[in-house]
Amino acid sequence: MAETDGLLRAQAIEAYEAIPSLDAHGELTRAILAEVALLTRKYRCVRRHDVPHIAELTGLLDVLWQEVQMAEAEAAERMI
Repeated sequence: MAETDGLLRAQAIEAYEAIPSLDAHGELTRAILAEVALLTRKYRCVRRHDVPHIAELTGLLDVLWQEVQMAEAEAAERMI
């Protein structure tokens, strides 16, 4: 099962990397991220084996927000 999940994840990442720019799809990307955030919040307390990818999604959302905050801080420093 883990090998299949890893393969499917790699294929999905490869497919998303083939998109020239996600900026053009910003509204849809934000909607998907909002749904993912809601799901991770909803299932955070569920036993890990019941919903196996919630911890991974939560971690990825945390990384995304860290990158957003770093980009905002860099932009603020350039303005000074």
